[in-house]
Amino acid sequence: MHQGNWTCCECNGSITELPFNPRNTDDLKCSDCMAKGRPARETFEGNWSCSKCNADITTLPFNPEDESNLTCKSCYLAEKAQRRQNRMIEGDWKCMDCGTVITSLPFNPRDPETVSCRDCYQK
Repeated sequence: MHQGNWTCCECNGSITELPFNPRNTDDLKCSDCMAKGRPARETFEGNWSCSKCNADITTLPFNPEDESNLTCKSCYLAEKAQRRQNRMIEGDWKCMDCGTVITSLPFNPRDPETVSCRDCYQK
């Protein structure tokens, strides 16, 4: 995250943190104004069941063509976390900037001497 002292172009509210470093500050919007400008997501109502835990599913952000593999939000998030965990590579590296020990990465580094920890990478 990038710290700063910016102003929302719509409500003139203060913006102190952004997930990016803005090049142009003329059209910056706070999160509330950004949300107001987004179109509402279409949702579909139905009577479905989760294929993993059998929980009832009544609302989906898409209209399913095949109902055999639908998952509830809890099962979806658990599977997503498991996939992320499976992608992590275990190792013994040190951050090239601050020296912090790094024990897992989402990739196998080509050059272990040029690895950065999450904080240094975000800077």
